[in-house]
Amino acid sequence: MQLVLQPKEQEVLVWALQGTVSDLGSEIADTEKQEFREDLKERKAVLVGILSRLG
Repeated sequence: MQLVLQPKEQEVLVWALQGTVSDLGSEIADTEKQEFREDLKERKAVLVGILSRLG
C-alpha cells in the first residue's frame, strides 16, 4: 500500500504517532500482564518504524 500525504498531513501524522509512542511507553510500564505488555511493545515498535520512514 502506498499513501501520499500533503506536508501538513504528514506533520500532523508524525505529531500523532509521536504522542502515541510516548503514551505507549507509560502504558507498557504500568501493565502487569506479560502477554499484554509484549503486544504493546510490538505495536510501539511498528509505530516507531513508521515514524522513521516518515522522517
